[in-house]
Amino acid sequence: MSGSSDRLTPSVSRLTAILLLLLLSTGCSNIIRSGLMNSNTIFLDPNTNRTVYTQLRNASENQQVTLNELNAKLTAKGYQLVKDPEQANYWIQAKIIYCHKAAEGVTPESVAKAGAGAGVSSGGTTMASASDMSGGGMGAGMMGMGGMGGMPDINAMMRQAMAGGGGFPGMQVQQAPKEDGVTYLCVTDVQITDRKIGKTIGAAVGGQNPSSPKVQQMRMVGHVRQKDLDIPEATPIIQEKVNTGIAGLF
Repeated sequence: MSGSSDRLTPSVSRLTAILLLLLLSTGCSNIIRSGLMNSNTIFLDPNTNRTVYTQLRNASENQQVTLNELNAKLTAKGYQLVKDPEQANYWIQAKIIYCHKAAEGVTPESVAKAGAGAGVSSGGTTMASASDMSGGGMGAGMMGMGGMGGMPDINAMMRQAMAGGGGFPGMQVQQAPKEDGVTYLCVTDVQITDRKIGKTIGAAVGGQNPSSPKVQQMRMVGHVRQKDLDIPEATPIIQEKVNTGIAGLF
């Protein structure tokens, strides 16, 4: 019997060690979650011409994030990369414009909502809304009129109420618990021009030529929520999500 127990002991020890390693690796993970937020959806018209020209740039402070994987992903999906945009049916322009730790209260959703081409404040501060950035839209018009002639700022009152300041008399709002961790995000603006090369030209609809190039824009926000900010750890995760997100449009 003692010999049998001796033979079992190494197996039990190895199993214990494996379980301990699994527990340690799970407990020590710095990643809380990650994801990709898009400002809108891009729909590409069907076309048998699968030629693509890509123009990829990074103007952010994190030059380690690249979009080079996009070309390989498109090739794997059967697209032919060309060196001349005039010979390509699809012209993809993608530019990483911002990578930073998000400020308190800033969410990837709010950054994406601003839309392609909207400015990004330094330091990860709150983004302006899409209407504010539209230029001459409803948001701009209201600001030009001084907030509708002195009417109360409802958004400011709500923020005050949520912060416990009691923006509305007699209103009690329970403040949501603060989430652990920090968010690191990268903002990428994408523009896809469908030049409709080889597409059958049908009858014009609404005075528009169906063979005219179709241009669509999107803002993508790759993000990682971490217990402690670790940019080298977040970089490849965001890079993969953005490259996969753009390739997924095709």
